[in-house]
Amino acid sequence: MRLKDPFSLKAADMTKRTNKPRKPRDEESSDEVSGLTCQHVSKAVDLNSVKKAVTSSMWSMCSDCLRERTMIDGEPASGHDILVCLKCGFQGCSQSESQHSTKHHQTLHPESHCITISLGTWKAWCFECNEELSTHCNKKALAQTLDFLQKHSVKAASDAFISYLREEPSDYADQSRGKSPVNNSTLVPVKGINNLGNTCFFNAVMQNLSQTHMLNDLIQDVKEKGHKLKICPPAESNVVRSTPEPLTSAMFLFLHSMKESGKGPVNPKTLFNQLCQKAPRFKGYQQQDSQELLHYLLDSMRVEETKRIKAGILKSFNNPTEKTADDETKRQVKAYGKEGVKMNFVDRIFVGELTNTIMCEECEHISTVKEAFIDISLPIIEERVSISFNFLLRYLLVLPKYDNCVLFAPLHTEKKSDKVYTSARKQMLISSLPPVVTLHLKRFHQAGMNLRKVNRHVNFPLILDLAPFCSASCKNLVAGERVLYSLYGIVEHSGSMRGGHYTAYVKVRSPQRRTEQPQRRNLAGPREASSATQGQWVYVSDTNVQTVPESRVLNSQAYLLFYEEML
Repeated sequence: MRLKDPFSLKAADMTKRTNKPRKPRDEESSDEVSGLTCQHVSKAVDLNSVKKAVTSSMWSMCSDCLRERTMIDGEPASGHDILVCLKCGFQGCSQSESQHSTKHHQTLHPESHCITISLGTWKAWCFECNEELSTHCNKKALAQTLDFLQKHSVKAASDAFISYLREEPSDYADQSRGKSPVNNSTLVPVKGINNLGNTCFFNAVMQNLSQTHMLNDLIQDVKEKGHKLKICPPAESNVVRSTPEPLTSAMFLFLHSMKESGKGPVNPKTLFNQLCQKAPRFKGYQQQDSQELLHYLLDSMRVEETKRIKAGILKSFNNPTEKTADDETKRQVKAYGKEGVKMNFVDRIFVGELTNTIMCEECEHISTVKEAFIDISLPIIEERVSISFNFLLRYLLVLPKYDNCVLFAPLHTEKKSDKVYTSARKQMLISSLPPVVTLHLKRFHQAGMNLRKVNRHVNFPLILDLAPFCSASCKNLVAGERVLYSLYGIVEHSGSMRGGHYTAYVKVRSPQRRTEQPQRRNLAGPREASSATQGQWVYVSDTNVQTVPESRVLNSQAYLLFYEEML
């Protein structure tokens, strides 16, 4: 794939509409409100029994799997695989191998134990009607039971998280005693985010951004301290201070709300509305694409910050115009502008550079093109039996490819010309690495007039060494060094094109120490690399928040992966 300019907003429209789901599986879930009035609700919903059963048993675990010691991928079935019987509170898995939730319904009185709620999607399902139920079209007991389960899920996740903090040493323990952890920053709690109507694609991305420590730190600095720019010659400094633009301000308020403790799910309406002002394509509450959302969001904030920095620079020079400014003033304004763009917090965190090298097989002429990237898109090769993450990176970036291409011929004449060669080798390498690398697995493909999804699992590492994919000129990279990045967030897409759902996995961890002095890339050995992975993984589906084991994270159907540089 040729990477396009990440800041071009001319992407193909990948709006995905959803139809009414027909199966109770999470893979067919969507955000649409659908369902029917069910005659079984009066017999099959008992809120008091559900409360007693749920509060006295292990949350979000299949009761039969625990009793039979049935392990799925090394862990008892949990999370989005669990259905709760609304008659008795039984928690059963929907795995194809066990189907304990189905067996529970079949073994007991079918009409009394036929309604369940999924703990992953919060969808209600009637086995007898073979339909999804709407809480808006049925008796109040159904909505009340759903409300109880959602609140209990938040409480259970909070209790598990507090327990985890008590067990963690060093920075975690210091924080619980009231001491400031590293970098005077605190652990960012994980909160649910209200779904505004098919906005799971937005919520999943925002969960990952809220756990991006550098974003939280820099956006705070920008708001409070402004930008300090220095140009030589002359040796002087100017501080650009002005109120952030609307979208950036809304992002700051959202991140602040996510860090506040003791409150329920966060309402993202202000931030989402501001984004829709910049990108009207997200209006209308239809399902959208998380990767495109990330691009539009970061690019829109980047444009706002660049505009704000330039306005501050002009103000410091008494707002000169083309007519009133002398040559020296114009030179200084231009120099400050170049330096100011580098200070943009979006570029400082997310933007890297790829070098695309093309060599003609006939004349051996070499052409190089540098491209900025905000993420790297990796194609999923369906023909392979198993897919490793490193293979996809090597396939896209390192391995030479043969193709027809256009090379620009040398000029030392006045007329520009280009030559078309029939065979050329091309290779892409990373020439500049950002602190946060976002990788995009291309699961959605255009097939004629339709979009199709690739559901294959891709094995991805918790610790990623990017050194083999970096060019010799990559900044701060010395021969033989490793360039280690640690996974801290995932956006997952489950289901199909007609009925899909976006969720997130985020890793709650202590912030890393960052110094003002430039440093060499890390040379961490196995012990240091493993210690850097300490933290607690949390699964988030809109307002549903629950801690999960690492094994479940590694088995997720990843769509976007967020890696941070290990310092």
